[in-house]
Amino acid sequence: MKWARILFYLAVALSAASAFQWRLNQETAQALPADLVALGRQVYISEGCIHCHSQFVRPVGQDMEIWGPRTAVEQALSQEPVLIGNRRQGPDLANVGQRRNAGWNRLHLVEPSAIVPGSRMPSYRHLFESNNERGEALLVYLLSLRPSTFNRE
Repeated sequence: MKWARILFYLAVALSAASAFQWRLNQETAQALPADLVALGRQVYISEGCIHCHSQFVRPVGQDMEIWGPRTAVEQALSQEPVLIGNRRQGPDLANVGQRRNAGWNRLHLVEPSAIVPGSRMPSYRHLFESNNERGEALLVYLLSLRPSTFNRE
């Protein structure tokens, strides 16, 4: 009986934490400055992130199980330039703003192998040095990538 009570309280605590995180994600998405999102998208393109990451959850295989709702083709193709990706050597980033917070993304961009051992991703430390606003803008852009960013099918 004691274990059942402990499990019950654990389930309640996890549910409350999940609800809090969901609300925080929603509030964060609404508060992102559009100019930083636009600059961050430019940084994403200029740094070549598209060569290893996609922003297109495909409707085949395990994509939807791993990365979330599939991306509407029409919406993906309406971007200029289209950022569906060349190859997917790293994770799909279509919903990364829902999966990772800015702190995790910053650490991963500065020292990828410290966060993901064996990562082939290069360091983007230079984006965060000398008051460079490009690093912060990239973080804001990554936070903006969530299911509500694009219309989904």
